[in-house]
Amino acid sequence: MRLNKITAALLLSAVTFPLYTFAATLSANDSTNTITGLDTSQMISRDNGQKWEAYTNEKQNNFPGTLTVTVAMKDDQAINSVVYDPSMAYSEPYTVVRYNGYYWTNKWWANPGEVPGSNEVWTKGAKIDIDTLATFKFTPYSGQEAIDFQKDQKAKVAEQRKVVGYFPEWGVYDAHNNFTPDKIDFTQLTHLNYGFGVVKNGEVKIHDTEKGPGLLAQLDDMTEDAGVSYMASIGGWNNSEEGVFEAATATDAGVDKLANSMLAFMLEWGFDGIDVDWEYPDTEVEKTQFTKLMQSLRSKLDAQGKKDDKYYQLSAAVTTNHNKIAFINPEVTAPLMDSVNVMAYDFHGAFDPITGHNAPLYANSQDADPKFNASSAMKEYAETYNVPKNKLLMGVPFYGRGWGDVEPTEIVQGLPGLFAPGTATVQGAWDDVGQFTGTNPWYVLKEKLASGDYTRYWDRESRVPYLYNAATKEFLTYDDPQSIREKVDFINNQGYGGAIIWDLSGDTPDHELGSIVKDVKDAQEQSEAKDLRLQYFNNVLNIVAELDEAHQAGENRYMVYVNNIYRMESYAGKVYYCSMTLQPGEHTARLTQAAKGTAAVKAGDVIELRKATKTPGYSSAEYTVLKKITVTEEMMKNPTLEADMEKAKEGLKGLTVNKNGFSIVETKDLFNAKLRIVGYVNGAYNMETFNGKHYYSSKKEQGNDVTLSANRKLKVGDKVTVKFTAGSPGAGSDAITTLAENTLQEVKVTADMLK
Repeated sequence: MRLNKITAALLLSAVTFPLYTFAATLSANDSTNTITGLDTSQMISRDNGQKWEAYTNEKQNNFPGTLTVTVAMKDDQAINSVVYDPSMAYSEPYTVVRYNGYYWTNKWWANPGEVPGSNEVWTKGAKIDIDTLATFKFTPYSGQEAIDFQKDQKAKVAEQRKVVGYFPEWGVYDAHNNFTPDKIDFTQLTHLNYGFGVVKNGEVKIHDTEKGPGLLAQLDDMTEDAGVSYMASIGGWNNSEEGVFEAATATDAGVDKLANSMLAFMLEWGFDGIDVDWEYPDTEVEKTQFTKLMQSLRSKLDAQGKKDDKYYQLSAAVTTNHNKIAFINPEVTAPLMDSVNVMAYDFHGAFDPITGHNAPLYANSQDADPKFNASSAMKEYAETYNVPKNKLLMGVPFYGRGWGDVEPTEIVQGLPGLFAPGTATVQGAWDDVGQFTGTNPWYVLKEKLASGDYTRYWDRESRVPYLYNAATKEFLTYDDPQSIREKVDFINNQGYGGAIIWDLSGDTPDHELGSIVKDVKDAQEQSEAKDLRLQYFNNVLNIVAELDEAHQAGENRYMVYVNNIYRMESYAGKVYYCSMTLQPGEHTARLTQAAKGTAAVKAGDVIELRKATKTPGYSSAEYTVLKKITVTEEMMKNPTLEADMEKAKEGLKGLTVNKNGFSIVETKDLFNAKLRIVGYVNGAYNMETFNGKHYYSSKKEQGNDVTLSANRKLKVGDKVTVKFTAGSPGAGSDAITTLAENTLQEVKVTADMLK
């Protein structure tokens, strides 16, 4: 039950502190989770005064779940201080804490347990004097209201196009150019994933206990202000390599313990959901363990969400290896997730004996495995495992990898060093001491290219670049603005749900790559193909393909196939085997082809809109599917005929049989309508009415009814049927195939009827 919070607030005010005259202007609405009367002269606390925040805008006026909210007059010292925690180290000098009724400031590093007042580390300040105005207690939705709220919020997440940026906890150090939270451009993101909470002894812990707590709290505030979802990414490559997930989920009790710990970590640090980064389940046993973990998490997140009036999101970072996808059990786990984050990078690196691309978009003809690339991985999830495209997010790397001792052998003509032997002898800017993976961020690779020591090569098949230094024989695979743009276009054109970035610290200070990936978030619909559908025009079913007008007018070949059979196309503004109309004000070119006769479609047919190479008159083996639909019975229904069928049902008053034949009774409205009502005997045409006329029958009017009689010799067992049929008098009287059932009434003749 959600109580009247206006009364509760005033009662609390009277009991706990003097009732100020302006306190009465503050009131709460528990149904909308808001407080009326908040303004910028005030501050609020959501945790009984542990933390205070200045009230600055309406985005803060949201108090879901079970929550006690305290409103006080704005006090900068309270806002800029924290409650002293004896378990924490205070590494930054001049940190202000609240302890034992006073403000304290540290002069230098304060170790855990160095309580203010116990030594010279802390300087005592002013007495704490917070001017409290009112306190409100909010409660969560309940019953059907809670269920509907969760459903609504889940749907909003599903509809959102996503750009997920991973923030590496270690990015704040020198090796990553001190990538602190203030360097994030939140306008380019929908989600920020904090990497990583790590699993130790079956529970989630902060990895960097010195910097981590401050970063977690800071990013919680920044993401909330920016309207960006904040996700706790748990695990990561190094943590997974330690076997922590396998050990933690070896028993059902262990699964429950880990899931509870993940939930607690999420709640403690203000996350909006959990991203599981188990790299990677690769056995049948681990498949079961991963499945149980995801099921447990979804169940616990849903239960917690109902308590908190909030929908908590769930995702997982998953493999691109088509031989291992089955081990994450997509058929069971994908429905539990809001996004499936496909790590479309680290395909090749110095862990391989020959060079290759870190993140190829497509296969190169020399690849040993033609399915080991980004586009094939995405297709595998979508088509083999039926993961909805809007849930699939494709990885985009802001870094590269490298090899040494690479000879300029041209296995692929014009691409020296590609697929040639190499060694793990190049130390990258992101490598640890003694590590030689050649891992460099984009901003370092850009500097290397500008130095003139490296030559950039472009693989026209895989659609990615690499750098080669002929003097040092270094081979560096990476992504740059050109390849990132192609990947963004691929994501948008294929209808995938978004992109994940590993990781944000690899970009240039002016966010060169991020500004390109942002287009995924901003693309509310695909740039080239706007729609592919079935639609009726004048009661004739048509295949309709809608294209962006500018793209359709350019030298682009767009073709429609049904079950892999060519049907129509557009090229350079011209159309073939279809008609085209331009939609004024919409910048849309609409292509239509009637789906009738030999060109008719049926439920189960697959229709594709393809962008292809070459020109009309030539077959195109190379193409990209921009839109794809599978025809359903629902798609084939004609809304106009459906409405007419209902009108016919309402207007047909009766069907009677006697020794002279049969009669049907219609309302005058039905009789005068341009609807064809036909009588059949044993399936053979006998009579009809249409547009105020009757055929092969006599007519008698009485009041609002019209009786049409057909004199026929009937026998026992004959079947008399009245149907709403296609066409007009004189045309064939075939049943309307787009209606599931077009029979209005039917009678089987008995002996009693013929007496």
